[in-house]
Amino acid sequence: MRKKLSFFILLLTFMFMLQPMNLQADVKETKEYLPDGSYYETVLETIQTRSTVSNASKTLTYKNSSGKALWYVKVTANFSFNGSTSNCTSASVSAGSYTSTYKISSKSSGRSGNYGWARATADAYSGGSYISSMTRTVYIYCDENGNIS
Repeated sequence: MRKKLSFFILLLTFMFMLQPMNLQADVKETKEYLPDGSYYETVLETIQTRSTVSNASKTLTYKNSSGKALWYVKVTANFSFNGSTSNCTSASVSAGSYTSTYKISSKSSGRSGNYGWARATADAYSGGSYISSMTRTVYIYCDENGNIS
């Protein structure tokens, strides 16, 4: 009898584990064009459960007028929410270059209240000589209902 009961409990546990976890995944993309035809592409990715958003990320990528990616900065954040308030519990930065023309010279991240942010500076070079710098900050917000923007 105990073996049958143990098997039944094990079977129920296994079936429960196979049930979907009420996750919502979402990806949003926007583009901001500059006068020279280059642009910033921003991709927002979220996975939401009932009261948390884990590893939500917003990546800003600088691309030339041909669409070639040159460098990026990304914020990854975690949030908690309850229908009346929300809170950013962590935020981190990653940044990098896709070409030798750009080098990331600094990067930082932070959080406050219901948002997180990441900032990076990319220095442009030509023939080994410094030309200019570009600094961009990307913000990620969570409202009291878990909506990420």
